[in-house]
Amino acid sequence: MTHTAPPTVTTMQDTAPPSPQPRRRRKDRRLLTTALVFAAIAVLGGVIHWLDNRQEAGTILTQANQPPAPFEGLSATGPSVVPLAEVEPQYPAVGLTDRPGNEAREIMQLAAKDIKAKHYDDALRRLNDARAKLQSYPEAYLMLGTALEGKKDFAAARDFYNAAIEREPYLSEAYWGYATTSERLGDLHSAIGAMRNFLHTQASLDPDRLKVVQARSALWEWEAQLGRGPWGPTKGIPPGFTREELKRDGRGVGIKIPLPETRTPDGSMKYEIKHQKKFNHFKPD
Repeated sequence: MTHTAPPTVTTMQDTAPPSPQPRRRRKDRRLLTTALVFAAIAVLGGVIHWLDNRQEAGTILTQANQPPAPFEGLSATGPSVVPLAEVEPQYPAVGLTDRPGNEAREIMQLAAKDIKAKHYDDALRRLNDARAKLQSYPEAYLMLGTALEGKKDFAAARDFYNAAIEREPYLSEAYWGYATTSERLGDLHSAIGAMRNFLHTQASLDPDRLKVVQARSALWEWEAQLGRGPWGPTKGIPPGFTREELKRDGRGVGIKIPLPETRTPDGSMKYEIKHQKKFNHFKPD
Protein backbone atom coordinates (compact mmCIF):
# COMPACT_ATOMS: atom_id res chain seq x y z
CA MET A 1 0.00 0.00 0.00
CA THR A 2 1.47 3.25 -1.10
CA HIS A 3 1.48 6.19 1.28
CA THR A 4 1.17 9.70 -0.12
CA ALA A 5 2.63 12.61 1.79
CA PRO A 6 0.01 15.01 3.00
CA PRO A 7 -0.24 18.27 1.07
CA THR A 8 1.64 21.27 2.48
CA VAL A 9 -0.67 23.77 4.02
CA THR A 10 0.36 27.38 3.46
CA THR A 11 -0.85 29.85 5.98
CA MET A 12 -1.31 33.60 5.56
CA GLN A 13 1.64 34.13 7.83
CA ASP A 14 3.91 32.17 5.49
CA THR A 15 2.84 34.13 2.37
CA ALA A 16 2.97 37.58 3.87
CA PRO A 17 5.78 39.70 2.42
CA PRO A 18 8.61 40.65 4.72
CA SER A 19 7.99 43.79 6.65
CA PRO A 20 9.78 46.76 5.03
CA GLN A 21 12.83 48.19 6.75
CA PRO A 22 12.36 51.68 8.06
CA ARG A 23 13.49 54.16 5.33
CA ARG A 24 16.23 56.58 6.27
CA ARG A 25 15.29 60.21 5.85
CA ARG A 26 17.44 61.97 3.30
CA LYS A 27 19.15 65.12 4.45
CA ASP A 28 17.75 68.23 2.82
CA ARG A 29 20.77 69.64 1.03
CA ARG A 30 18.87 72.12 -1.12
CA LEU A 31 19.92 75.09 1.00
CA LEU A 32 23.57 74.02 0.89
CA THR A 33 23.40 73.45 -2.88
CA THR A 34 21.86 76.87 -3.42
CA ALA A 35 24.54 78.52 -1.31
CA LEU A 36 27.29 76.72 -3.25
CA VAL A 37 25.77 77.81 -6.58
CA PHE A 38 25.66 81.46 -5.49
CA ALA A 39 29.21 81.20 -4.16
CA ALA A 40 30.40 79.76 -7.47
CA ILE A 41 28.67 82.58 -9.36
CA ALA A 42 30.30 85.17 -7.10
CA VAL A 43 33.73 83.61 -7.56
CA LEU A 44 33.26 83.43 -11.33
CA GLY A 45 32.16 87.07 -11.43
CA GLY A 46 35.20 88.04 -9.37
CA VAL A 47 37.51 86.15 -11.71
CA ILE A 48 35.96 87.84 -14.77
CA HIS A 49 36.27 91.27 -13.13
CA TRP A 50 39.89 90.54 -12.21
CA LEU A 51 40.67 89.40 -15.75
CA ASP A 52 39.08 92.55 -17.20
CA ASN A 53 41.14 94.76 -14.90
CA ARG A 54 44.23 92.69 -15.56
CA GLN A 55 43.72 93.03 -19.30
CA GLU A 56 43.52 96.82 -18.99
CA ALA A 57 46.49 96.96 -16.68
CA GLY A 58 48.29 94.49 -18.91
CA THR A 59 48.27 97.16 -21.62
CA ILE A 60 50.85 99.07 -19.63
CA LEU A 61 52.90 96.04 -18.69
CA THR A 62 53.50 94.51 -22.09
CA GLN A 63 56.95 96.00 -22.51
CA ALA A 64 58.33 94.83 -19.16
CA ASN A 65 57.77 91.14 -18.59
CA GLN A 66 59.92 91.14 -15.47
CA PRO A 67 60.51 94.07 -13.12
CA PRO A 68 64.15 95.06 -12.81
CA ALA A 69 66.23 93.65 -10.00
CA PRO A 70 66.39 96.02 -7.03
CA PHE A 71 68.19 99.14 -8.25
CA GLU A 72 70.52 97.29 -10.59
CA GLY A 73 71.34 98.07 -14.19
CA LEU A 74 71.12 101.88 -13.87
CA SER A 75 72.47 103.87 -16.80
CA ALA A 76 74.34 107.03 -16.34
CA THR A 77 59.63 115.82 -29.67
CA GLY A 78 57.70 117.35 -26.75
CA PRO A 79 55.47 115.18 -24.59
CA SER A 80 51.73 115.72 -24.33
CA VAL A 81 51.95 115.85 -20.53
CA VAL A 82 54.70 117.07 -18.25
CA PRO A 83 57.13 114.32 -17.13
CA LEU A 84 57.47 113.81 -13.41
CA ALA A 85 61.08 114.95 -13.55
CA GLU A 86 60.01 118.41 -14.72
CA VAL A 87 57.49 119.15 -11.98
CA GLU A 88 57.77 119.73 -8.26
CA PRO A 89 58.75 116.26 -6.97
CA GLN A 90 56.41 114.92 -4.34
CA TYR A 91 58.23 113.36 -1.46
CA PRO A 92 56.76 109.87 -1.03
CA ALA A 93 54.65 109.37 2.05
CA VAL A 94 56.48 106.57 3.85
CA GLY A 95 54.35 106.10 6.94
CA LEU A 96 56.92 104.52 9.25
CA THR A 97 58.30 105.88 12.50
CA ASP A 98 60.92 103.28 13.37
CA ARG A 99 64.58 103.89 12.69
CA PRO A 100 64.77 102.12 9.30
CA GLY A 101 61.67 103.99 8.17
CA ASN A 102 63.14 107.33 9.21
CA GLU A 103 66.38 106.56 7.39
CA ALA A 104 64.48 105.67 4.22
CA ARG A 105 62.45 108.86 4.53
CA GLU A 106 65.57 111.00 4.83
CA ILE A 107 67.24 109.36 1.84
CA MET A 108 64.20 109.85 -0.38
CA GLN A 109 63.81 113.45 0.78
CA LEU A 110 67.37 114.16 -0.30
CA ALA A 111 66.82 112.36 -3.61
CA ALA A 112 63.69 114.47 -4.20
CA LYS A 113 65.78 117.61 -3.74
CA ASP A 114 68.32 116.28 -6.24
CA ILE A 115 65.55 115.65 -8.76
CA LYS A 116 64.07 119.10 -8.22
CA ALA A 117 67.50 120.61 -8.92
CA LYS A 118 67.81 118.35 -12.02
CA HIS A 119 70.80 116.61 -10.46
CA TYR A 120 69.56 113.28 -11.75
CA ASP A 121 72.87 111.44 -11.50
CA ASP A 122 73.17 112.46 -7.86
CA ALA A 123 69.67 111.19 -7.16
CA LEU A 124 70.38 107.87 -8.89
CA ARG A 125 73.65 107.45 -7.02
CA ARG A 126 72.03 108.25 -3.69
CA LEU A 127 69.15 105.84 -4.22
CA ASN A 128 71.35 103.10 -5.62
CA ASP A 129 73.81 103.31 -2.73
CA ALA A 130 70.92 102.86 -0.28
CA ARG A 131 69.19 100.07 -2.21
CA ALA A 132 69.44 97.65 0.73
CA LYS A 133 67.36 100.07 2.82
CA LEU A 134 64.96 101.14 0.08
CA GLN A 135 64.19 98.07 -2.00
CA SER A 136 60.99 97.33 -0.06
CA TYR A 137 59.54 100.80 -0.79
CA PRO A 138 57.60 101.19 -4.08
CA GLU A 139 58.16 104.95 -3.84
CA ALA A 140 61.90 104.42 -4.25
CA TYR A 141 61.33 102.70 -7.61
CA LEU A 142 59.09 105.61 -8.58
CA MET A 143 61.87 108.08 -7.80
CA LEU A 144 64.40 106.02 -9.75
CA GLY A 145 62.06 106.13 -12.74
CA THR A 146 61.65 109.88 -12.33
CA ALA A 147 65.40 110.46 -12.30
CA LEU A 148 65.94 108.20 -15.31
CA GLU A 149 63.17 109.98 -17.20
CA GLY A 150 64.90 113.26 -16.40
CA LYS A 151 68.01 111.82 -18.08
CA LYS A 152 65.82 110.88 -21.08
CA ASP A 153 66.50 107.18 -20.54
CA PHE A 154 62.85 106.46 -21.20
CA ALA A 155 63.06 102.68 -21.58
CA ALA A 156 64.84 102.18 -18.24
CA ALA A 157 62.57 104.74 -16.57
CA ARG A 158 59.49 102.86 -17.74
CA ASP A 159 60.89 99.61 -16.33
CA PHE A 160 61.22 101.21 -12.90
CA TYR A 161 57.77 102.79 -13.08
CA ASN A 162 56.49 99.31 -13.87
CA ALA A 163 58.40 97.89 -10.88
CA ALA A 164 56.75 100.49 -8.63
CA ILE A 165 53.31 99.55 -10.00
CA GLU A 166 53.97 95.84 -9.45
CA ARG A 167 54.75 96.55 -5.80
CA GLU A 168 51.94 99.09 -5.23
CA PRO A 169 49.10 99.05 -7.82
CA TYR A 170 47.59 102.26 -6.41
CA LEU A 171 50.73 104.38 -6.73
CA SER A 172 49.15 106.82 -9.18
CA GLU A 173 52.28 108.83 -9.99
CA ALA A 174 53.90 105.66 -11.32
CA TYR A 175 51.09 105.34 -13.86
CA TRP A 176 51.67 108.96 -14.90
CA GLY A 177 55.36 108.24 -15.43
CA TYR A 178 54.59 105.05 -17.34
CA ALA A 179 52.28 107.06 -19.61
CA THR A 180 54.79 109.84 -20.35
CA THR A 181 57.67 107.45 -21.02
CA SER A 182 55.45 105.26 -23.22
CA GLU A 183 54.57 108.32 -25.29
CA ARG A 184 58.24 109.18 -25.75
CA LEU A 185 58.88 105.57 -26.80
CA GLY A 186 56.12 105.80 -29.41
CA ASP A 187 53.88 103.32 -27.58
CA LEU A 188 50.59 105.25 -27.45
CA HIS A 189 48.48 102.18 -26.61
CA SER A 190 50.45 101.69 -23.39
CA ALA A 191 50.37 105.42 -22.70
CA ILE A 192 46.58 105.43 -22.92
CA GLY A 193 46.23 102.41 -20.64
CA ALA A 194 48.56 103.92 -18.04
CA MET A 195 46.88 107.33 -18.05
CA ARG A 196 43.47 105.73 -17.61
CA ASN A 197 44.83 103.88 -14.61
CA PHE A 198 46.25 107.17 -13.29
CA LEU A 199 42.75 108.65 -13.34
CA HIS A 200 41.31 105.45 -11.86
CA THR A 201 43.61 105.69 -8.83
CA GLN A 202 42.86 109.36 -8.10
CA ALA A 203 41.04 110.11 -4.86
CA SER A 204 39.46 113.18 -6.47
CA LEU A 205 38.56 113.81 -10.11
CA ASP A 206 37.81 117.49 -9.55
CA PRO A 207 37.61 118.95 -13.09
CA ASP A 208 39.53 122.00 -11.89
CA ARG A 209 42.56 119.98 -10.83
CA LEU A 210 45.43 120.62 -13.23
CA LYS A 211 46.66 117.04 -13.48
CA VAL A 212 43.17 115.68 -14.04
CA VAL A 213 42.69 118.12 -16.91
CA GLN A 214 46.12 117.30 -18.33
CA ALA A 215 45.47 113.56 -18.12
CA ARG A 216 42.15 113.82 -19.94
CA SER A 217 43.64 116.15 -22.53
CA ALA A 218 46.48 113.69 -23.15
CA LEU A 219 44.02 110.83 -23.57
CA TRP A 220 42.05 112.87 -26.10
CA GLU A 221 45.21 113.73 -28.03
CA TRP A 222 46.59 110.18 -28.03
CA GLU A 223 43.27 108.74 -29.14
CA ALA A 224 43.18 111.28 -31.98
CA GLN A 225 46.72 110.36 -33.03
CA LEU A 226 45.57 106.74 -33.26
CA GLY A 227 42.68 107.79 -35.52
CA ARG A 228 40.01 107.54 -32.83
CA GLY A 229 37.48 110.05 -31.54
CA PRO A 230 35.94 113.08 -33.29
CA TRP A 231 39.33 114.37 -34.48
CA GLY A 232 40.67 110.97 -35.38
CA PRO A 233 40.49 111.53 -39.16
CA THR A 234 42.84 114.54 -38.85
CA LYS A 235 45.04 112.87 -36.19
CA GLY A 236 44.21 115.70 -33.79
CA ILE A 237 45.34 118.54 -36.08
CA PRO A 238 42.84 121.48 -35.92
CA PRO A 239 41.51 122.80 -39.23
CA GLY A 240 43.84 125.34 -40.81
CA PHE A 241 46.96 124.11 -38.99
CA THR A 242 49.74 121.73 -39.85
CA ARG A 243 51.55 119.37 -37.49
CA GLU A 244 54.71 121.52 -37.68
CA GLU A 245 52.75 124.57 -36.50
CA LEU A 246 51.61 122.75 -33.38
CA LYS A 247 55.06 122.13 -31.92
CA ARG A 248 55.07 123.09 -28.27
CA ASP A 249 57.44 125.86 -27.27
CA GLY A 250 56.16 126.47 -23.75
CA ARG A 251 54.99 130.00 -24.55
CA GLY A 252 51.32 129.37 -23.94
CA VAL A 253 48.30 129.38 -26.24
CA GLY A 254 48.94 129.86 -29.98
CA ILE A 255 46.52 131.86 -32.15
CA LYS A 256 46.69 131.88 -35.94
CA ILE A 257 46.16 135.43 -37.23
CA PRO A 258 45.63 136.04 -40.98
CA LEU A 259 47.37 139.05 -42.58
CA PRO A 260 44.82 140.81 -44.85
CA GLU A 261 47.51 142.84 -46.61
CA THR A 262 48.91 139.60 -48.02
CA ARG A 263 45.66 138.58 -49.72
CA THR A 264 46.17 137.16 -53.20
CA PRO A 265 43.69 137.13 -56.11
CA ASP A 266 42.63 133.60 -55.21
CA GLY A 267 41.73 134.74 -51.67
CA SER A 268 44.58 133.04 -49.80
CA MET A 269 46.57 134.96 -47.22
CA LYS A 270 49.71 134.58 -45.17
CA TYR A 271 49.40 134.44 -41.44
CA GLU A 272 51.33 134.67 -38.22
CA ILE A 273 50.95 132.75 -34.99
CA LYS A 274 50.75 134.86 -31.84
CA HIS A 275 50.99 133.53 -28.33
CA GLN A 276 49.11 134.36 -25.20
CA LYS A 277 51.05 134.15 -21.96
CA LYS A 278 50.30 131.36 -19.57
CA PHE A 279 47.97 132.03 -16.69
CA ASN A 280 46.92 129.88 -13.76
CA HIS A 281 43.40 128.64 -14.24
CA PHE A 282 43.32 125.18 -12.65
CA LYS A 283 44.06 124.11 -9.11
CA PRO A 284 47.68 123.00 -8.78
CA ASP A 285 48.26 119.48 -7.42
